[in-house]
Amino acid sequence: MPIKTKPLQIKSLKNMTLKNSSFKIVDDWIKNVKQVKSPYYNDRPTSEPISLLVIHNISLPPNQYGGPYVEQLFTGKLDPNEHAYFADIYQLQVSSHLFIRRNGEIIQFVPFNKRAWHAGKSKFEGKENCNDFSIGIELEGCDTDDFTEVQYQQLANLTILLQQTYPIKNITGHSDIAPDRKTDPGPCFDWNYYQALLTQQTQINAMVNQINLIKEELENLTLWQPSPPAAEAFLSEQPFALDTMQPHEWLQWIFIPRMQALIDAKAELPKFALHPYFEEAFKQQDIDANYLLTLIKQLDDLSVN
Repeated sequence: MPIKTKPLQIKSLKNMTLKNSSFKIVDDWIKNVKQVKSPYYNDRPTSEPISLLVIHNISLPPNQYGGPYVEQLFTGKLDPNEHAYFADIYQLQVSSHLFIRRNGEIIQFVPFNKRAWHAGKSKFEGKENCNDFSIGIELEGCDTDDFTEVQYQQLANLTILLQQTYPIKNITGHSDIAPDRKTDPGPCFDWNYYQALLTQQTQINAMVNQINLIKEELENLTLWQPSPPAAEAFLSEQPFALDTMQPHEWLQWIFIPRMQALIDAKAELPKFALHPYFEEAFKQQDIDANYLLTLIKQLDDLSVN
């Protein structure tokens, strides 16, 4: 997937704690997040698929965080008497699909199948009116402050969720589609780190899916066991517990639980090559393990990519 990148120094991934997303989109709204419906939206052109994600920053008053003013702006309720800056903007009709606060709270204002008014006059790869075919995400921030770790985590989780639901092909910044008017998300947004989060979470999702496919095939082959081997079988010091377990037992009771534990702990995932062992092991068993071996080989490949 093409993504706009900047030559910024990437944050360390060593201590990254990307959270597994529990978000779910139902009828173009994300469940389990705050929903504040904006009146500032209209229908998308029927011929335009949702193909672009646009990242913004916003703070009201400028460089101040935590107040209700972004919500008020996006719902037409901003009081011009609250701050001198508001007198120039309170009548603007603007909105975004999503807003991510500094503490990671997510607010949705417009359903994704509708056209939020976030990009304004804009052009991406020769196509004008980016609101027609984009989803807009506002990060609470400004051009001079770093964004928070939890904002990057939530942004990455939301990006993957949106990619899984809509035909999003590109991600860009507001400044890239309206360079004569806008500077956000600004020089403090670390595009490289964001891309690294997406890459890591995509790998984790792929490995979880692959492990589930392996489990399903073990069940199809009646190799998935309802109860574990005897406790002493887990005391083996041999590779693959050769002296105490069958190959499929080691896969079910040692390898898969350890991988799940690493994923749950957000730990670095190891590289491994299981296929050669299982290819030899299953030659001695009277089962059709060809598909299972294919799945195991695919899991090996995911571990080194």
